[in-house]
Amino acid sequence: MATSYQEVKPSAALQPYVECYWLHHFETTNGMEESPVQRCMPFGALELIIHLDDNCAYALFEGRWQKLPQAFFVGIYRDTVQWKAVGPGRKFGIRLKPESMQLFNVSLGAMFNHFTELSNLLGRDIERFVANVYGLTDMQEVVTQAEHFLAGRLRSLKNERSYLYEALRLIRQANGNVNMDSLSAHLSISKRQLERSFKDHYGTSPKLYQRIIRFRHAYESFQQTAATPNWLDVSYNFGYADQAHFIRDFKEFSNDVPTLVYQDVNQHFRTLRR
Repeated sequence: MATSYQEVKPSAALQPYVECYWLHHFETTNGMEESPVQRCMPFGALELIIHLDDNCAYALFEGRWQKLPQAFFVGIYRDTVQWKAVGPGRKFGIRLKPESMQLFNVSLGAMFNHFTELSNLLGRDIERFVANVYGLTDMQEVVTQAEHFLAGRLRSLKNERSYLYEALRLIRQANGNVNMDSLSAHLSISKRQLERSFKDHYGTSPKLYQRIIRFRHAYESFQQTAATPNWLDVSYNFGYADQAHFIRDFKEFSNDVPTLVYQDVNQHFRTLRR
């Protein structure tokens, strides 16, 4: 049994919308052997995920393992989702920034903490793309197909900036350490208007998105450290009021305390190996 995970950067033209392309590969010689249970933590991003092989994966919802669709879209999540692969297989993903939804002209208001089959949200265009990448064995060829598909959407995009997209960018740029009153003042809009627009477009509040982004950067800061981090230092470095505040927030988003997450050697998804 072996598990690998890799990421590829998008082209410069797509970087304002795409964080990365990724491939998760579970290999086994023992038929329908199960992978270690993986954590899909909330990172404040969207995911377009396609199984490139016949075998699919299962996610744990309300105490039951449910089979995931062959191709599905994941909105902004606040919860950690546990999942596992059953049998050998490869999952290809496009990790998207929330503002990328202007590429598809859809709203994510109903997609918060939720996923759906790709065709339900993005229609027949996406079905052709899924068919084109299914069964491909070369990661670069899959990425090329993805770039071609997204570039087509980009060409038809009206290049419009809005205070909402600027708010998303500024929150990420500050690693989540941004005051909502200061943010709304900088954007020359009321805090209430910013909250309403966030809720309408992404199903959540800017404050919760800010907390998710801060959690993400705190998590990524110790993902590949050789020794257990000093949690007080992490708390200070990422703007938490104190260590208790950091641990409370971390447990809310990961369902576990930082030390146990750090010591979980079976995690491969979103973990880039040296």
